[in-house]
Amino acid sequence: MPSKDAKLLLAAVAQQNTPTFLNMNIYKSQPINVVYLWKLGKSQLKKFLWHSHAYSTVFGLILLTLVSLIFLGIHWTYRKFFFTHPVVEANEWDFKSSN
Repeated sequence: MPSKDAKLLLAAVAQQNTPTFLNMNIYKSQPINVVYLWKLGKSQLKKFLWHSHAYSTVFGLILLTLVSLIFLGIHWTYRKFFFTHPVVEANEWDFKSSN
């Protein structure tokens, strides 16, 4: 069994060699302010909805433009391939001739 002086010496050495990050103090934590968190969440939600409304207007217009261009391309392609115009004779449009 170690003597009383040896125990004190070991305790002093152990205390000197203790890293500073192990000396933690646990403080009494403050209670969570639920009303503040609710107001913060509500204001963030309003901000998100305001920005999303503005961006949805812009993206809606872009989407409408793209859909219109796609429809126009399909319409032109359909008319080009499936509607052949009748060949017009030269004398049919000649106004000098006596038809």
